[in-house]
Amino acid sequence: MPTVHDLRRALETIAPPTIAEDWDNVGLLLGDPEAEVNRVLTCLTLTPDVAAEAVEDEADLIVTHHPIFFRGTKRITTETSDGAMILKLARAGVAVYSPHTSYDSGPAGINRQIANRLGLDDVRPLRVIEPASTQARSASKGPTEECRADLNESTNENQSDPAELGAGRYGVLNPPLEVHEFLRRVKVAFGIDSLRHVPADTELVGRVAIACGSAGEFLSDASAHCCQYLLTGETSFHTCLEARAAGMGLILLGHYRSERFAMDRLAEMLSGEFPEISATSSHAESDPITRS
Repeated sequence: MPTVHDLRRALETIAPPTIAEDWDNVGLLLGDPEAEVNRVLTCLTLTPDVAAEAVEDEADLIVTHHPIFFRGTKRITTETSDGAMILKLARAGVAVYSPHTSYDSGPAGINRQIANRLGLDDVRPLRVIEPASTQARSASKGPTEECRADLNESTNENQSDPAELGAGRYGVLNPPLEVHEFLRRVKVAFGIDSLRHVPADTELVGRVAIACGSAGEFLSDASAHCCQYLLTGETSFHTCLEARAAGMGLILLGHYRSERFAMDRLAEMLSGEFPEISATSSHAESDPITRS
């Protein structure tokens, strides 16, 4: 049977740690790399409910998008719900791995998956990561002329695949859609009846930016690439005001909805790579925010 280390290597291929944000905490966070893996459970966030599901299902590895250790952890005790959860997993021998922003930005990662759902062409990173460095470089196109010229750029086959090296994604709708048609496409792609959005000051949508999760900071990058809309999970009220003032559309899918589907896909990818194991997505997990 494959080991935790084998699964880790596969996950590092899908979501290279070198493209994770420098503030992030990705990789194997709990467990023995040499332990055998028969069952894998994927989830967006490791909660006590998901941990209980993993122990009950005798999972050997949990792949959680959001890390369990983010800020400096000074103690792990049963006096907190997170501490009790981690100790329960450790006693049961369950390892924990988090790909987080490396999966957001990976060549087959969340932002690319959203671009595919929306039918975008010529998909590229919003923020480029130079091959010799892991530091993301924000887009810097300023003049409208340069920005519009970028619409007609063709990809040089001799260059590195731009989908490989960068955070966020943007792409082209070909042909462009009227705003109401584009919004309908988003709703169909995510199986929802309504959208929270800041309307764009445009009649046609020809270029769309994507940054899953909480990513309002990509608004300026989307503007620099002449995108009419930025699709993200959530952002601040002031970012919404900034978008409206700039005439840029902003779609807020919700943090959970913008990322959770990709953990189902990750389980499928691991099943394909390791057909001898069981890799499934959590059934206990749900969006904490509901509508009524």
